Amino acid sequence: MGEVRQLTMRGRYDSIPIITQFVGEAAQAASLDEDAVFHCQMAVDEACTNIVEHAYRGEDKGNIEIACFVEPGSCEIQIVDHGRPFDPDSVPAPKIGVDLDQVQPGGIGLHLMRQLMDEVRFEFSDQGNKLIMVKRSKTLGTPAPAPPAVPVHQADDVWVVMPKGRLDSSAAPQLEEALRGLVKQGHQWIVVDMGQVSYISSRGLKVLVSAWRQTRDVGGCLALCNLSDRLQGIFETVGFTQILHILGTYEEALRFVVSRKQSTPNIEG
Repeated sequence: MGEVRQLTMRGRYDSIPIITQFVGEAAQAASLDEDAVFHCQMAVDEACTNIVEHAYRGEDKGNIEIACFVEPGSCEIQIVDHGRPFDPDSVPAPKIGVDLDQVQPGGIGLHLMRQLMDEVRFEFSDQGNKLIMVKRSKTLGTPAPAPPAVPVHQADDVWVVMPKGRLDSSAAPQLEEALRGLVKQGHQWIVVDMGQVSYISSRGLKVLVSAWRQTRDVGGCLALCNLSDRLQGIFETVGFTQILHILGTYEEALRFVVSRKQSTPNIEG
């Protein structure tokens, strides 16, 4: 007989890190490997963000109830809300093309959930909207979440942004503010060093896509570097490796942006 762990939180963005931590601990207890734990946390992050934004249409309008059914090598996660139901089959997979303008934000979260988990299904009744997700894997733990921070410095006339920790619904706005602030000040040549990022949700992905578009629209360039294998896999899953500038090391990214800047004369006047 497996273990059942339960948690009820208010439907708020600042509840989501607590929920993902709770799910991560349950997945660890199921002896899932590090990648599987990460996938569970990311899928739950997406689900809870959708509940706040779409089922409740805003923060603090209802509860999110989580139950984790833990077995050796398997973790089943059930999420219940009492907001507006929806038809999951009506949400199309995001279309990713070579033109970033074709990227539609809607559906990325559900697409990631389906890609990352072994089973994803929905049940709707008078008792609420229930999402059931199952992940099966092998061994070990989860990376400890680090507090978010967005240091910024300048190198070779290029601005370098270094987010840390989790780029989830509660932390991504800090990165968005840093990147938007640089572009507003006329600094459109940017490297985002992802070497200290342990986790990213669709909110974080949207921030990076938006910043890429903003720099491009003013004739600049934004490049990413130092993605872990885990994060690289997420970018590949949603197709962003086809359209964003992603370099292996910081030095490579810096050289890439400097070369683009040097080949674009008088861009900053």
